[in-house]
Amino acid sequence: MRNTFLLILLSIFCLSCSKQPDGSNKSEFDFSYSIDTVMVDPGDGIIYLKRWLNTAALSPDKKMLFNFNPDIPEFEVIDLENLNLDRRIKMEKEGPLGTGDPSSVLISTDGKFFFTSFVDVREFNAQLDSLKTYTIPKEKFEGLNADESLDADYHVSTDGKYLFVPYGPEDFQKAKNGLAIVELSTRKLKKVPLDLFERSNQYVRTWMENGNLQSQTRESLSYYQLKDKLIISSHNFNEAVLYDLTTDSLTHKVFNSKLTPNAKKVSERTTGNSFEEMMEIREEAQKQVEFGNFLYDDISDKVFRFTTDLDRMIGDSATFKNVITIFDSDLNQLHEEVVDFNRPNFSFFKDGKLYSYVNIEDELGFVRIKPSYD
Repeated sequence: MRNTFLLILLSIFCLSCSKQPDGSNKSEFDFSYSIDTVMVDPGDGIIYLKRWLNTAALSPDKKMLFNFNPDIPEFEVIDLENLNLDRRIKMEKEGPLGTGDPSSVLISTDGKFFFTSFVDVREFNAQLDSLKTYTIPKEKFEGLNADESLDADYHVSTDGKYLFVPYGPEDFQKAKNGLAIVELSTRKLKKVPLDLFERSNQYVRTWMENGNLQSQTRESLSYYQLKDKLIISSHNFNEAVLYDLTTDSLTHKVFNSKLTPNAKKVSERTTGNSFEEMMEIREEAQKQVEFGNFLYDDISDKVFRFTTDLDRMIGDSATFKNVITIFDSDLNQLHEEVVDFNRPNFSFFKDGKLYSYVNIEDELGFVRIKPSYD
């Protein structure tokens, strides 16, 4: 099987043909990029893609990708240097070394493996032969009020020492109050109040029947750790909150785009009389601007974020434009433009290239975007 499949090569220069907003200030650089697609050789087997790499984790040196297959269960260790399946590591779902059914996996900077689910966080050592389980819902934390609880939305810090988890009213219909930072070794909890939860709650869609709530959609925030800062953002707003883990300080960054709206509109109708109506309202809202997660490139010391927005309707089909926004490491906006590739799925920067997962005929590939700043 071929290791490298060249899909397309593009070079777009901002001054000549990039789609810059009219009247915008000139960037501190001219941006261009090239794209290729590489395939991973699975050897005699197949690589698990059912979860779109949502349970995959990058090694700290970015040389290996550990793709967890919960159906067997096992790790598929993918060599990103040679683009092949290096080996498989058998795991157990239950028992003293059980993984449970994780929704995400993280490898900390010291090589520990963290499996997070809705019920617990499981910490394995680097050899995967020792397990420590944190049953967060069953624990009592000092600092929480009597009517407050932790949400079942767990995010482990890159060093594996802390857990980031929303806190707030136990009533799930109410917005959370902020983000709790839990030190795993001591269970000490620190609360960081954030109004971003309350502001996001206006985008929740509900299904009511005879005055009773039957179901509702969920609004979650995104968390991305950049060195000693945690970037907290919502897909509804063109802004972010930076929490400094060392100084316990917050910085609110509000951005301005000349290519997309700066916030998603609140729907005139947010309640449906059936599950189908609720989902129709939600799907209609998805035609609006959608702000993606932040991604850091340690080679260029720049941060990327991809945004989609409705371009036009062709019959009943929506066509979207894709916008890339580039920031410095302090999240000062440097550049934005419309690009000719879709917003990445599971993605990461490696050696100055943005790798984005792609499924080509049920085989694992990566679209690689190589940016240049002249």
